[in-house]
Amino acid sequence: MQCLYKSDYGPADPSFDPLAGHGVLLKGFEGHAAALSRAQNLGQLEAMKRALQRGETIHWCDQGYGWTETPAVSGFFFVMLFVLILPWLVLRVLPRLHRRLAPEPARSETLT
Repeated sequence: MQCLYKSDYGPADPSFDPLAGHGVLLKGFEGHAAALSRAQNLGQLEAMKRALQRGETIHWCDQGYGWTETPAVSGFFFVMLFVLILPWLVLRVLPRLHRRLAPEPARSETLT
């Protein structure tokens, strides 16, 4: 899923109406007229059309958070899990757990 950012396409135009002129701007996208009618300017409308042409859903994100949904960030967290967290668990936590769960050796008492 790719995020669209409203700020990338300029300010909202109060006089813009994507349904004006009997939907001339929506030609070829009549099935998505409800979603496309939310566009606030021509740039947003064109970006929404491109997303639909690629078979994606239209998803608007707040500026600054879209990068968290990219494959690169997911891959980074996946690598950190296997490079840092799992080795730490194996080297620090498992030996302690093993010592705690292992039976204690029997003590032999010597009488003198």
